[in-house]
Amino acid sequence: MINPSDLTGFIPRLSKRRNFKIPKLIVLGIGNPETDYHSTRHNVGLWAIKTIIDKYQLDMNSNKRAYDSWVGKLYGETIVIGKSKTYMNDSGLAARALLKDYKASPNCLLVVYDDMDIAPGNIRLKKQGGPGGHNGMKSVCERIGTNDFPRLRIGIGRPSKHQDTVSYVLSSPSLTESQSIASILEKTDDILNSFISHGIDATMEWANRS
Repeated sequence: MINPSDLTGFIPRLSKRRNFKIPKLIVLGIGNPETDYHSTRHNVGLWAIKTIIDKYQLDMNSNKRAYDSWVGKLYGETIVIGKSKTYMNDSGLAARALLKDYKASPNCLLVVYDDMDIAPGNIRLKKQGGPGGHNGMKSVCERIGTNDFPRLRIGIGRPSKHQDTVSYVLSSPSLTESQSIASILEKTDDILNSFISHGIDATMEWANRS
């Protein structure tokens, strides 16, 4: 009588993800996870992701330690919409985990985050580059081992001379600033659609005009 254990190595293993397809794009919003931080300037990257989630009524279908994500067809392609669950300074953990779990290369990763060098109501799409003093992006670059990945920077403006940087990014924007940021977040959907359909170069040509 043959013992089933003797057949180990002879029976091919079936993949648990037989229909798995490497996504064309992974979109990751970074910020701070706790409720106290939800309305702060440092979380506008997560606001952008929420805009997409709300518009398409996406239900996150993957709950991991470092991120929540939705994967499926959007804009005609398989893409991932992700939210970091780490603190901003550890955003690289979420980025690295997403790339590993979805078997994707860094050039498939689009990180969405706040940028003080851009005024509220403005947005910038960029192919690659250093972290520019942003601790979340510094973590991403270090953890995935490269600066060569696209990013979408959402303007929050700079603090006044009487306010330090940390308290500024960890506080809520004014009503006027919030309205300006909200209006530009609506542009995120068009940017992602164009990125998928026409590529980053063509998208940058119009998205960065402001």
